[in-house]
Amino acid sequence: MKRVKKFRKHAEIDMAPLIDMVFLLLIFFMCSATLSEIEYTPDVRLPVAPRAKVPKNLQDRGVINILPDGSYMIASKIVTEKQMLKMMKQRKKQNPNLKLYLRANKEVPFKKVKTVLKTCAEAGINDIIFASFQSPSS
Repeated sequence: MKRVKKFRKHAEIDMAPLIDMVFLLLIFFMCSATLSEIEYTPDVRLPVAPRAKVPKNLQDRGVINILPDGSYMIASKIVTEKQMLKMMKQRKKQNPNLKLYLRANKEVPFKKVKTVLKTCAEAGINDIIFASFQSPSS
């Protein structure tokens, strides 16, 4: 007796959802890598400035965050004024052309910002830019 072969469909994988997921993952990792490079701290609510401009390159800058409670954060660590001075001197020694990106919460008194500026001056760092949001044009 002769066997009759049944026609079977081959299983296929739909590539469209797979490609979509790959692109989403790629975008996610690009965004997370950028945020980690500038030491983004979500606790810091930046002030709004009418003439604020987006800096071109933040990767070459050291970052100091001034948190809402007035404490200082460098490289995801809370530091005192003395520790901040020591760290800035070490970084200046490693990189003589060190520049600084200062992210201060809009509610902290200027006294805290002045302390950071004084500390940076003692460490020999004189190129400092302030982070702020650009206000919408009126």
